[in-house]
Amino acid sequence: MILSLLRNLRNPPLLASSSPRRQEILRLLGVRCEIVPPHLDEKSVQHSDPHKRTLLLAEKKAEKVAQTGRLTIAADTVVVLDGTILEKPESRDEARDMLQRLSGRDHWVFTAVALIFPRGENWSFLEKTRVFFAPLENAVVEEYIATPAPYDKAGGYGVQDSFGMAFIHRIEGCYFNVMGFPASRFVRELAAHHRWLQD
Repeated sequence: MILSLLRNLRNPPLLASSSPRRQEILRLLGVRCEIVPPHLDEKSVQHSDPHKRTLLLAEKKAEKVAQTGRLTIAADTVVVLDGTILEKPESRDEARDMLQRLSGRDHWVFTAVALIFPRGENWSFLEKTRVFFAPLENAVVEEYIATPAPYDKAGGYGVQDSFGMAFIHRIEGCYFNVMGFPASRFVRELAAHHRWLQD
């Protein structure tokens, strides 16, 4: 019911993200969005609590692009190791350091989703998934960081690429959350707030 309601909105939802993975997940759900990158300086949003910072970022992204009469969807994903956020690496050295720290350990992936409904109501939530990495040999890390793959992903890796397929040996929680958008939780939250979808 909720997916058919989403697909039949008078105006397509706005997705405040340039992430191809979020776009793909929503497309697979059958939700055709208008892509509006929020152009937010993410480093300007600071908070010592990774949960709260991730929620704040998602909410600010949504606020940047929201339009009356449109459902707005925004998300932010971070990798958290020992309470420290690992964001997108900006250099080969930073990518190497992140992957070496993740090697043979478990960590958390947090994705916050912020929704602004057509009449202005808003709702946000946070989904957490625990990810377990196999030990990584130095040669494997060097080969991976020589590709473009790590540099647009929190924590410097993609669960859906060959590296993630080979070296993530277990996850606890939502796989799509690690990709960058918790699809099942998104559907549940929309179903709980479907009355706000009437535009």
